[in-house]
Amino acid sequence: MVFMKIAIIADEDTVNCFKLAGLKHAYSVKNASEAEELIREVSTKSDFAMIVTTDTIANRIKATINEITEKVKFPIIISIQKLGEKPQPQFDPITEIIKRKTGIELKL
Repeated sequence: MVFMKIAIIADEDTVNCFKLAGLKHAYSVKNASEAEELIREVSTKSDFAMIVTTDTIANRIKATINEITEKVKFPIIISIQKLGEKPQPQFDPITEIIKRKTGIELKL
């Protein structure tokens, strides 16, 4: 059986919560450019199935997430709400790719 890794790339508070939950690959970043660089690096490793980041970061690096999602099957990149922050419009790279490739916009 092959086990795939999950990484969290987010602000320190969010990362610490995932570390407390037992996630080994938890990376704290100070800004979106640091997150972008780290997401690019982690996405090149074939043993990662998922990268989790915050909506705040995902909304700032949409182009990079779209680029990675189009090139590789894994890892899947998802975003979650930052701790203590109001919900933001969610960026979904899968929906974006479907819209660009087919011209159909999915409303969930």
